[in-house]
Amino acid sequence: MSRTDRYEYKDWEGFGKRTKYNRLAIGLTKEKFADLIHRSENYVSELEKGNNSCSVHTLHQISKVLKVPSDSLLYEENDVYIKDSYSNKEILKNIIDRCNEEELEVIKDLIVAVYPNLEKLTAKRKSKQNKSNKN
Repeated sequence: MSRTDRYEYKDWEGFGKRTKYNRLAIGLTKEKFADLIHRSENYVSELEKGNNSCSVHTLHQISKVLKVPSDSLLYEENDVYIKDSYSNKEILKNIIDRCNEEELEVIKDLIVAVYPNLEKLTAKRKSKQNKSNKN
């Protein structure tokens, strides 16, 4: 075994699973995530399957977008928490858990601003969905 082989990262399948878990945990679509890390949707799909590796630069972008340490993506041992879908409450909790105090204040301000109109907004959303279902 050469010196470089000994230090080469090999768990791309686990990295892909952890990346997918963290993406889904905050409600990001594959398309939006690919856009945020400046890669194609196909690249993200192959990465999440463990078929692609990534550069240090891409690892940094992924870590930054998902708001998780790169070490967690590379070396986290516990894969039992990986799920294919999350409820809205779980997604919101996961997002909130990853925010600093300043970001939490912005989120709070947004929610406080929207809260009085939630009933109207949900009715409007339902109306739009009903129209699109009829077409």
